[in-house]
Order: sequence, then structure tokens, then C-alpha cells
Amino acid sequence: MFYPKKSLGQNFLIDLAVLPKIIQAAGIKKGETVLEIGPGFGILTQAILASGAQVFAVEKDFQLVEKLRESIKNKNLTIIHQDALFFDPSNLKSYKLVANLPFSIASPIVRKFLENPNQPEIMVVMVQKEVAKKIIAKPGDSQRGVLTLAVEFYGQAEIIAEVNKNSFHPQPKIDAAIIKIKPYKDHRVGGLKQVEPKLFFRLVRAGFSSKRRQIHNSLAATLRLSKPEVKAWLEKSNINPQLRAEDLTLTDWLNLSQHNQNLST
Repeated sequence: MFYPKKSLGQNFLIDLAVLPKIIQAAGIKKGETVLEIGPGFGILTQAILASGAQVFAVEKDFQLVEKLRESIKNKNLTIIHQDALFFDPSNLKSYKLVANLPFSIASPIVRKFLENPNQPEIMVVMVQKEVAKKIIAKPGDSQRGVLTLAVEFYGQAEIIAEVNKNSFHPQPKIDAAIIKIKPYKDHRVGGLKQVEPKLFFRLVRAGFSSKRRQIHNSLAATLRLSKPEVKAWLEKSNINPQLRAEDLTLTDWLNLSQHNQNLST
């Protein structure tokens, strides 16, 4: 008898009607390589295999690994027993990431694969609706944060469809959403390669460290700079110091990085 493990964020997709939306959004073609994270009982796995793709399914729960090996006999399926947070995709030449992500690791997984030197061609993943909204949050939206900027820095995102919580077992407390992320081909937003990612994210984390505070206060406190220094820096970057971190556009953060205060990365 198998019991879903809440500690692993296991909410298994049971609604077959959702599958075509995921497959179509990913544009999976015969012969392509697909990385699936958290395959569970394999409902999505089988839909991907049916498209003719080569599937690498990464599953942390050994009970599920055994069940998958028993239930799906397909030469195009490779099951990997591993925590996806530690999976190294460097050996995959060109791949798409398609998954109903375990809700407990959705955000770190999205960031991990976007920031990896060997990014997927495309990511089509199911996440909690709240996480999806954070990913696409526009300037001025209170849900905008570090995850939003991480996605904007490396690619473009859109919500494909919302999925009712009744489509899962066990049923989660909130609905989910299918989100599609298309990484930039040059691994850097708009070809802006003069911006160092480590510095960029250090500034973003500093800005969002106290979301209710104005940006000049957050940066000064976290980076241990004087307020006059920070205000001059913001002025040079064409940013109103009275704005909050959530109000800044990606361009604002890039300008801050380019006009940095000689901060060490």
C-alpha cells in the first residue's frame, strides 16, 4: 500500500484532460529528450512517451521508482532515483523540462534549471497557482519578488492554464497552474552579458530583504552603505529612491547592477 508523503509535496495528477495542455505547450516531438521531475505514478510520463520522446524521469521516492519500473516498460524511459535538487543535467545535450513539480520544491527547481549552464530549451511545469502568479508578477504587484526576477533575467514566462485542485490526489488546499518558461538562447537577458548574475541577484535579494521599506532604505541597510551613497547610486540608475523593490522593473535592476557601488560579487 502506498501513502502519499506530505514531506515530499506529493500531489499526484489524476485528471487526464490536463495532459494534452502540457504536451501541446511543450511542443514535444518524436526523438526529443524530455526531463521529467517527480513522475509519481507516471500519468504524465506515459503521455510524454506517447509523443515519441526519450524521457529521463527523476524520482526521489524509491517506492515510486519501483512502481514505475513495474508499470511502464518502455525502452525510451530512463528512471533515475535521485533528489532532483541535486540532479546534474550537464550530460543532456538538448532537452525540455516537463513536469508536475512537487509543490514543496517548485520554486528552487525553476531557479536551479534556469541558472544552470545547460538550461532546458523550454520548461513547462505545473506549480501552485500562487507560485505561478509570483513568476509572472509585473512591477507594482505585491507578489513580485526574487523568483520573479530570476525568471525575467533568464527567460520569458506565461501561464498556459489554471488547474483545479480537484485534479490531484491527495487534493491540495489551492489550485495549480501550468506555466511555460522559454529561456533566452544566450543564457542572459537580451544579450546583456556585461551584467554579472551573482551581483545582480545579490542586489535583488538586498532590495527585497524588507519589502515594505523604500528601496533606498533596503539597499542601505542590507549592503551597509550610507543613505547618501545609495540615493546617488539610484539617481545615477534613473530610479526613484522612494519606490519599493516590487515597483522596480527588470531594466531598473539591470541599471543598478551596471552602476554598482563597486560591490564585491
